[in-house]
Amino acid sequence: MNANVAEPLKQLHNALAELASLAETAVAAAADSNSDVVDRLKGTLSAVRQRIKDAEQVLKRDTVRGAEVAEQYIHDHAWLSIGVAAAAAFLLGALTARRD
Repeated sequence: MNANVAEPLKQLHNALAELASLAETAVAAAADSNSDVVDRLKGTLSAVRQRIKDAEQVLKRDTVRGAEVAEQYIHDHAWLSIGVAAAAAFLLGALTARRD
């Protein structure tokens, strides 16, 4: 996996683990109506949303960059690709012609 994508996803997993921990704490403190826990939960949810947006931006940027690199490779090596395809077609034709 791309290192640019791995780090935001790791952060997202860490945030979700923290969120699960806070949810357990919130359930335990629900009887006390502890507003501090609710505030922490809201803050963590906001942080998770931001991390998801960051991960989406990284994925989008890397996808666009990958497409640009692939397009440039195709343009730079067009004749090589045509030559390989022609050689493969010639060999295939020669092999099938010998069988008849």
